[in-house]
Amino acid sequence: MKKEKILKNPISTYIQNWQANTATSIITGPALLLAFFFASCEEPIEVESDLVPGGNNAEIRYVEIPLEINHAAYDTLLVSTNVSILEGARGQVFVGHQNNPEIGNFSAQAYFGAILSNSVNRDSVKFGSEVIETRLHLGFNYYYGTEYGNPQKFRLYQLADTLKSSGIKSIENNKVNYYTVNDELSTSEEIAVNGTTIINPKDTIPDYISLGNNFGNDLLDLVRDEDLTPEEIYSTLKGFKLEVEPGQNNLQALSLAGQSSYFEVIYQSPTADTLQSVTFNLSSSSFTHVDFQPGSLIPSTFSGNNSFDLTDPSKAYFNNLLGISPKINLDPYLSFIDSVDYMQINKAEIIIESQNFTTLDTPFEQVRPAQAIIPYILEETGGFKKQGRDFWAIQSNFTSNGGIANQSAGTSPTNLSYDDSKNQIRGDISFFLQEIYNDPSFWTEGNNFVFTGQFIRVNNDAFTENPIINIGNFDNFLVDKENIKLRIYYTTFK
Repeated sequence: MKKEKILKNPISTYIQNWQANTATSIITGPALLLAFFFASCEEPIEVESDLVPGGNNAEIRYVEIPLEINHAAYDTLLVSTNVSILEGARGQVFVGHQNNPEIGNFSAQAYFGAILSNSVNRDSVKFGSEVIETRLHLGFNYYYGTEYGNPQKFRLYQLADTLKSSGIKSIENNKVNYYTVNDELSTSEEIAVNGTTIINPKDTIPDYISLGNNFGNDLLDLVRDEDLTPEEIYSTLKGFKLEVEPGQNNLQALSLAGQSSYFEVIYQSPTADTLQSVTFNLSSSSFTHVDFQPGSLIPSTFSGNNSFDLTDPSKAYFNNLLGISPKINLDPYLSFIDSVDYMQINKAEIIIESQNFTTLDTPFEQVRPAQAIIPYILEETGGFKKQGRDFWAIQSNFTSNGGIANQSAGTSPTNLSYDDSKNQIRGDISFFLQEIYNDPSFWTEGNNFVFTGQFIRVNNDAFTENPIINIGNFDNFLVDKENIKLRIYYTTFK
């Protein structure tokens, strides 16, 4: 009975036995001579013969395979709209700066509308009310930077044209166009009067900036006019742009969830003894605009779905907010499996590692490597490959329901995550690589894969080839190419 179980499901059995015996397992035997294709540390690992079908004729081996890498730009496909109809939207808008001589100068500006809070009793706002203070509360829920002990000056502008409440930029030939990181809107007047504040990422009390009380009076007038619907109030306000003056190397994201970020007008009513307030929530009709000037490592022509390499070809860089990723070729793995007569993969991972990976989580510094990335497959033409309605990622081993994932489908993308204890970003792709070994035609030789920081959502039109890629955050990595590799434990016959 035990042997039947092993034969039916050798992968899980080998993994369990190998993990249970790590203290007694030893490396025994010479490395397989495949250095012509890759740097390998493949050696047999001794296991008890009754654990492996074939007894003494089988052994578990280990190999690391560095991968062939250049880079891809998908910045023109990044959508930063946050409306609810766009599945997977972040519910955030970014504002701030990140400047680095190697990577470049990055800045983000936030665009959003304002909706009268449902909790406001419009009858309570009486004529003759006096505005005491007008504020924009900044409910940040993401931080990246090293200068949070220094003041930042936020500037808030009203838009010249209305940011549509639908959050949709336009509809052309029945195609919906969302706002991207390249879009921006013109502004009219500045309404912040004291936008300077020191952001403390560890403080649980939201920051705010002070706005002009003339703007506060305009808001009270709109609330008091009960002939106006909330939608008409939204359109009258048009929308807002928030930016930070250059000078500090900090980037933060404004949360649009619930009442995290909002306008508040504090006023004295002629019929009340205490101060009153009305609030306007920030609308999900919002987007982030990005400006980027490449630094010494990034070629100036990188943008627009191009393939390119860094000026230092030994390096690999990823940043989903910029739409830059390593473009990875599996040819070294294909060369390896050509040399193996039999292989049953026990465990295989993509590994991205660096001793320079740093996590800083203090009131003054917020830095971390990419925490989660998804490897999506590119066709030879450079476009994202589709499987029906889904864009095809390297698939996880199992579905969310616990069943074995269909590796030729696009419904179960794998997720690489950061392990702080090992200074590694890694993900298990055992079944995907086994599928390639079992059926080499499963993987087209011209395919590559790239990383995104978000799942690419289902495309309801199977004939639409361009994906909608929601922006990720600024978490990134810069590593030596040789530190992006496959690490494989497999069973073979001697």
